[in-house]
Amino acid sequence: MSKIDRLVTAIDPAPHAPEHGQDAQELFRRIVATPVKARRRVRWPVVIPVAAMLAAVAVMGVAFIPTGAPGGVAPAAALAFERSGDDWIVTVKDLYADPERFASEFKARGLDIRLTIAPGSPSIVGHVTATDNSEGAGIEEESVECESGRCTASFRIPGDFKGSAQISFARPARPGERYVSAGDAEATGELLHCVPFRGMTVDEVRAVLAERDGSIEEFRVGKRSDRAQQVPGNWFVTDAVPSAPGQVLVWAQPGPVKLTPEMTMHVKKKMAGCPNG
Repeated sequence: MSKIDRLVTAIDPAPHAPEHGQDAQELFRRIVATPVKARRRVRWPVVIPVAAMLAAVAVMGVAFIPTGAPGGVAPAAALAFERSGDDWIVTVKDLYADPERFASEFKARGLDIRLTIAPGSPSIVGHVTATDNSEGAGIEEESVECESGRCTASFRIPGDFKGSAQISFARPARPGERYVSAGDAEATGELLHCVPFRGMTVDEVRAVLAERDGSIEEFRVGKRSDRAQQVPGNWFVTDAVPSAPGQVLVWAQPGPVKLTPEMTMHVKKKMAGCPNG
């Protein structure tokens, strides 16, 4: 017996194990004779967290941007389209969107329409102020809703419209902006609403404006409507136009104002519903 055999024998817990009986030997032979099926190797899918994947992409220096706008966030639509019979009802959802966005969304509907939105005085905010239509078909205002200084407006486009058109639309002016289009100075929402200012003196009109946190921005005088920063307070006001938030342009002359029949009817119509109107 070698040295290693002696060492193994010394630590063998059962150096003199009993011999197996006939039944045990028969069981051993059956176990050995039973074929063993090969074990299938299962390949589990590897799941990589999205954050880890993006981090790996960044490390490799590869730009990963989902389909859509820069940064992976698609811009919200500036216009909403809805069918009403054969016509389109188009709602302006973003009054400050770039004109090219409007043109692109119209084009996607097969419409060649250019929409320009610019600051307007309160009485015309949310309204179509001008149209240039090659087909002559009318583009009409549908509805206007304003809340907390934000407005949405809709207009109707004939369903058989096949030409081209340019639409000008008025939105609220932001701080520091001048009006591109303006309504009548005495219209609802304007500084001189319900004020019969034609024929009043400059000082009288200035006092009314001050009560409404407004002022006269500038004057127009003479037959050519020359500009003037100031005129005498006893001059008479012939007309006024909103120019910017809280400001109006005033036409004035030295002598009393004589209204034409047409202007008298205009004033009467605008004053309808006003106290003493």
